[in-house]
Amino acid sequence: MSETRVRWGIISTARIGTTAFIPAMRETSNGEISAVASREREKGEAFASEYDIPNVFEGYEAMLASDAVDAVYNALPNTMHAEWTIKAAEHGKHIFCEKPLAVSSSEAKAMADACEANGVHLLEAFVFYFHEQTSKIRQLLDEGEIGELLQMAVHFCFRLPRDRPNIRLDKDLGGGALLDVGSYAITFVRFAFDEEPVSVQASVYVDPEYGVDTRTSAILEFAEGRSAVVQVGMDSPVGPGAILMTSKGVLEVPQPFHPRTDAQLVVRRIGDYPTRADVVEKMPFGSDGQPFAPALEHFNDCVLDGSPLLVSPRNAIGTLCVIDAIHQSAKEGRRVDL
Repeated sequence: MSETRVRWGIISTARIGTTAFIPAMRETSNGEISAVASREREKGEAFASEYDIPNVFEGYEAMLASDAVDAVYNALPNTMHAEWTIKAAEHGKHIFCEKPLAVSSSEAKAMADACEANGVHLLEAFVFYFHEQTSKIRQLLDEGEIGELLQMAVHFCFRLPRDRPNIRLDKDLGGGALLDVGSYAITFVRFAFDEEPVSVQASVYVDPEYGVDTRTSAILEFAEGRSAVVQVGMDSPVGPGAILMTSKGVLEVPQPFHPRTDAQLVVRRIGDYPTRADVVEKMPFGSDGQPFAPALEHFNDCVLDGSPLLVSPRNAIGTLCVIDAIHQSAKEGRRVDL
């Protein structure tokens, strides 16, 4: 590894690599894409040729054993995240892993343990943590500008076509809405409250054809009677959004997870009933840059100078504990304490 740039290898030729990771890495000042690994040599060579990647490896193990890469992007299916992240750590490679980090809290813990034991960084690909909009949300909450956070409503829903194969509908590969968009919503709720929920009560609809959850409504209860309602699914075109209700008003976040060019926060400071008067402030945070780029720039910096990551891989354990509890609550028809 040079003193100024991290050399990256991509595990798999999944579409997310071409739409999110590669364009973002090429926006960074401190990283470069050095290799791609595929189980099929021909597929890997075609991918490398299209995206101008100098090294191709047949099989993931071969790339992990190579000195041509310092870090890897794990874009494999959910059920393969743990196996190949742990193997990468054992080969001394740093890992940027697609979300969800794992399919269970125990897997996430094993991954974090392996990376700590081998002295490598591991970051889950929730890139909203590194966006200036998220920093502003943290400031507003921490400095009390909008009062104490009391309640939240977060949703992330989309309509998944059922007329063609999709990994999100594959039970054996960790499909389902909760691990997909649900992990976004729960991670954002935990970020906003800056603590762990004390209980969960949920309703989960499991698709009878595919055997994966496609619709969930959950109440996450926090200390002192504060709460968040989470609604996620793969059968409605609602999209993302969050509303934070505080002791002084409301903070609306239309794009909490992937702030785009027109992203903004809407702050409504509300007076006491019945003489209330709304004071509305709109804060734009749009950017033409790639959403992954700030996170990858930070990751590369930490690899190069040995500093800790802004977000610990153990953060994922909290989200997966909530997802585990949601499934338990729905199955048993009761509130589950955490």
